[in-house]
Amino acid sequence: MLKIFTKNAVIDGKKVKFKKGRTILETAREAGIEIPTLCHVEGQLPSGVCRICVVEVEGTRTLVGSCHTPISEGMVIHTNSPKVLNVRRGVVELMLSAHTGNCVNDPNAESCELHNLASDHEVGAPRFIISTPRFYPAEDENPYVRRDLSKCILCRKCITACREIAKKNVMSIGYRGFETKVIAGYDESLKTDECRDCRICIEYCPTGALSEPQNSQPVQTGQAAGRRYKKLISQTKPGRSKVLYLLKKELNGCGCLSPEAMERVAQKSNLSVSEIFGVSSFYSFLPMEGNGTNRIRVCQCVPCNLKEGLSVTEALKKEMGIVPGEITPDGKFSLELVSCIGACDQAPAMLINDKLFGDLSPGKIADILKAY
Repeated sequence: MLKIFTKNAVIDGKKVKFKKGRTILETAREAGIEIPTLCHVEGQLPSGVCRICVVEVEGTRTLVGSCHTPISEGMVIHTNSPKVLNVRRGVVELMLSAHTGNCVNDPNAESCELHNLASDHEVGAPRFIISTPRFYPAEDENPYVRRDLSKCILCRKCITACREIAKKNVMSIGYRGFETKVIAGYDESLKTDECRDCRICIEYCPTGALSEPQNSQPVQTGQAAGRRYKKLISQTKPGRSKVLYLLKKELNGCGCLSPEAMERVAQKSNLSVSEIFGVSSFYSFLPMEGNGTNRIRVCQCVPCNLKEGLSVTEALKKEMGIVPGEITPDGKFSLELVSCIGACDQAPAMLINDKLFGDLSPGKIADILKAY
């Protein structure tokens, strides 16, 4: 007879038994031990992006996310150790520092999961100062979903619910770094007819970034209706592995990724336009706007800047009479600053189209440009 239970794991001093393939979070909840979560939704594929559910496992170097870490025999787990609580408080504080939602004056603040987490963990005003806080105007024109991205904490619940429960794939993640945001289509307002009579994303949003529009009619959807669709779709979508190849092919043919080009890639890869736009906006080597005949990309990584990278950039600006993001009046050159081009051993370096120029100095710039 197949043995499916074991009694060799310990959570907070309590012996627990678990089924093969279960995560720490699932096992803890089955044993009546609560671990706080924010991005996790039961029945959906775990993403582990919020790090609220971290726990301490004896013998491991770092804390682990309980929502996606499988439990195994012999594990000794602490869910509320001083180390765990300090990390959770820090994570909540960081989220609050970048969260520009109007929580103080919001009568529905008590329903905000982030607000409640801060209260439960005794997190006060953030110590971290954001010089340019993210602020987006609320989108009131959508008759189906009101969206206020200033309240968004990028937990991705709405994306997962839309994709795995409603199976509509309307939203995705776009851009990178501090500019990262949840996007719809080509980073447009969320007013597609696919959202009609759905609103599942509203039920899963933890902060009120998604809400019912004013004067809307109630519909029987959300988590209750969504349970009918709990069977998850395939973890690997058809064509996802081909996206970068298809985008590069379009780029070689057009010079930039227009909406029409992204639409063709979406159809060929069986993905949504939002996902294709998200990939395109993440990679600086995939321009979505037209540029000069010769595209100059200057590396701004640490090794380049420690040498003469900044001086090289100034020489390019002076020689061409443009600043990064612009095109020369004759249309021959465009200038961009990129994070890394993988040529640290030849720093400072730049690319003109696909050709690498390394070991640069301001005195070399004029001769290099004359060749083009």
